[in-house]
Amino acid sequence: MSDKVPPSEMPDSSLEKVRELLIGRDDKFVQEQLQRDAKGIVTNVVSEALFDRETKDGSVNKVLVPLVEKSLHRSIEANSEKIVGTLYPLVGTLVRKAVSSFLVEFVERTNALIENSFSPKSVSWRFKAWQSGVGYSEYVASQIYQYQVQQLLVIHRETGTLLHSISSDPEKEKDADLISSMLVAINDFVADAFGVTATESDNELGEIKTEDFTLLIKIGPQALLVAAVTGSIPPEVRGKLQQALEEFHQFYQQPLIHYDGDNAPFDGCEAILSDCLISERKEGEGKKSKRIVGAAVIVVIFAALAILSFMRLSLSILKSDLHELTPPPGIIVTDTYISNGNVHAKVLRDPVAINIEEWLNESAIDADKVTIIEEPFVSLKPSVVERKLERLIDDYPLSESESISVEKGDNRRFVISGTVFTPTAVNLTQQISAIPGISAITVDTNTLDVQAAYEVDDAVLQKAALNRLVNKVSSQNVLFATNQEALSEVQLAKLEALANDIKQLLTFADKTSTVVSIVVMGASDNSGSSARNRALSQKRAENVVNSLISLGIESDILIPVSLGELPLQKASMGRSVMLNVLISSEQ
Repeated sequence: MSDKVPPSEMPDSSLEKVRELLIGRDDKFVQEQLQRDAKGIVTNVVSEALFDRETKDGSVNKVLVPLVEKSLHRSIEANSEKIVGTLYPLVGTLVRKAVSSFLVEFVERTNALIENSFSPKSVSWRFKAWQSGVGYSEYVASQIYQYQVQQLLVIHRETGTLLHSISSDPEKEKDADLISSMLVAINDFVADAFGVTATESDNELGEIKTEDFTLLIKIGPQALLVAAVTGSIPPEVRGKLQQALEEFHQFYQQPLIHYDGDNAPFDGCEAILSDCLISERKEGEGKKSKRIVGAAVIVVIFAALAILSFMRLSLSILKSDLHELTPPPGIIVTDTYISNGNVHAKVLRDPVAINIEEWLNESAIDADKVTIIEEPFVSLKPSVVERKLERLIDDYPLSESESISVEKGDNRRFVISGTVFTPTAVNLTQQISAIPGISAITVDTNTLDVQAAYEVDDAVLQKAALNRLVNKVSSQNVLFATNQEALSEVQLAKLEALANDIKQLLTFADKTSTVVSIVVMGASDNSGSSARNRALSQKRAENVVNSLISLGIESDILIPVSLGELPLQKASMGRSVMLNVLISSEQ
């Protein structure tokens, strides 16, 4: 194993030897030279070194900021009195300028209010403010703040040279160089004529008013911003001009400080100044007329809505009144509703019940304002049954030798008296028994004098009886509900009585040698199609014929015919089957 030391671990004394050969023993001389030139060497490289280091990793800012903040903090704590004294003139000037600006705006607004407070216009404004529901001061402000910034000029403060100018209307633009020269001359005259104050800026004008326009002058360290404004100037315009002037100084600080008469650096300032070319105009007569037309349209709309609401309310009241009515016996109101500007009522009515229009008029309701949808039905109320019995007795066909009457007693007891023949008594009893709900009342026929049937031998009397029966049968009709073709129990009972009359008619026809034919005519209303109504009419006629055949009437004399739609004023009359008796003597 070797005991040699690796080269890397051996002390490197070569540099020391070279240093001794070059410098010798003059170390102190070298150090003195370095100390003497240290400031120059460091001055040449320190700024570049700091810039390169900050660009590389930003560490310079991280190191210096805490040191500077700590130094400032210590300096303020140690020398607070001295710092306050140093800043006092600057802070005082700033405070005075802020207070002055506030007072100028306050005085202008107050003057505007005072000028319009004691005049005929003020009375009108106060009324309109009250009418609009806003404060008087707010309304006045809305009237007086109508203006237009027509032209802006930027003037170099020290030389009075025009730097740049823009206008809202190039055709009406004034001579900007002339205006700037005049402003400088007027400003110098004011400063010379009225004395010099503490600072130069206090001598300069802030505003020049003429009859047609106002020149607002905003003063900066190196430049003036002049605005030609027409109309009453609101405070926000001044603030906007001040902000534009500050931005102008910020962007063009170096060109302003080193200004040598060349305006080329300021050619791009229109982006800053154009925001100040603002205006607020009064509404013209056209807009006022449009507002009047709009107001008229709104009034018409509200009037129409009010009328419609009133009509709807009237219909609702009518519907409510109709719904709350107590219907008479034989009438049932199933539904009431409003549709197409009318009140509709669905009603079930027994044939012997009171007429619906008459009932409504008696109840103080205009029947013309109500659309009635009536459907037939059979009522079983005792009062309706009583009325059917009375009508049957009153309308019952009798011969000249027959008589009949009915008297109402206590506990719904009816006594029928009179003199009739046996066929009449049998037929009458059958019809009384066929009345729906007849069991609710008591009918006494014990006092009825029934005589044996008689034969009419006299030809004239037989012919008269025949004609009476012809008229009676021809006057009969059978009513149907809408789209109904089948026969109800009430209709079948009526056809049973009709069959008895036809049988008597045929008996007298045989005795008088008369040929009888009965045309059974079915009809309908116009609620459906024509083809459907013709088929429905034919079916109704055939059902009546079949029912009469089942009751003993010969089919040869019955002729079913379809009339189709009948344009009658009352639709229920069209939904029926009518009979027409044709007679002729045998040849």
